Amino acid sequence: MIDQIDQLTARQEAELQAAIDAAIDDVGVMFDATMIAAIFANADQEGLDARDHYADQLATFIDIDVPEQGTFADALDAGGGLVALASFFAAVAALAAAQARHVANTNAADAVAARDSAIRSFRAAYLHESALALRETAERMLTARGSAASRAAQLRRVVGLSLAQARSLHVLREALIVRATSASWDADTILTATRGSITAAQRQMIAKALRTGINPDQAEKLLDRHAKALRRARTKAVAGNAAHQIAEAAKLTGWQIAQRFGALPVEQCRYWRTAGDERVRLAHAQVPGMNRAGVPLNQPFATPLGPCFTPPLEAGCRCKAVLRNAA
Repeated sequence: MIDQIDQLTARQEAELQAAIDAAIDDVGVMFDATMIAAIFANADQEGLDARDHYADQLATFIDIDVPEQGTFADALDAGGGLVALASFFAAVAALAAAQARHVANTNAADAVAARDSAIRSFRAAYLHESALALRETAERMLTARGSAASRAAQLRRVVGLSLAQARSLHVLREALIVRATSASWDADTILTATRGSITAAQRQMIAKALRTGINPDQAEKLLDRHAKALRRARTKAVAGNAAHQIAEAAKLTGWQIAQRFGALPVEQCRYWRTAGDERVRLAHAQVPGMNRAGVPLNQPFATPLGPCFTPPLEAGCRCKAVLRNAA
């Protein structure tokens, strides 16, 4: 039965990833780089005193003032990915209840409430992080190097990125634009300035570009390619985490329904199980020992990071809750 849930989760991860990618593409089509460039040009003319005004104007124009009601949210909702998540939740809850030989009504009010809460949590977190990345980048681009068009292109690149990814892309852009527009800066000096702000792989990428020579057009194309790779990595990670999180919430819901109808005993406990390999993080490996006797279905697990009702404990977590202790 768990294998069936794993299979469903893997399919849902792929479907959600495709839905998020489609939403990003839709937002990209609607992104008016010409108008954004005009806003940057106006801000350049008026100077630093007008920076806050133009930061607000940019936030309104790219529709991130209220992330959960903006253009990105509309694109995400329209793609059908969240509707699929609802069906996924119901299917996993039914499979989990079936482990106790109970046929669950996943349309019951409490099951629907748990489903909607899990989906809302994913949606809000994803949109909020995406909006933070866009907002910070918009503010940075008001005083960044390069033409207004180049800065507008950078803002477009950040659509769908996390805040950390947007920050690393900004560091890359500054390094590449400095080198492409000013021959007086040597590659070693520029690379030194990036230390601690980007990954080793990113440093290698720009080191090659800086030392072989790069012009502004080549710099823009390199940034486009890297932004695409970052976006692909984030979408895959987000989809995987969301599918896992919703599957675990659905499992708990199914077990609780089964318990409420007497298919599971009142004292039924669940147990935390790690993936059991060398990739398991220390904090995650400690959770089974901290809950050796299991926890009731209505109580959270104790963890080194604080109480946690269901896995995942952190992004990338592969832990699961099970009804019976592996030991």
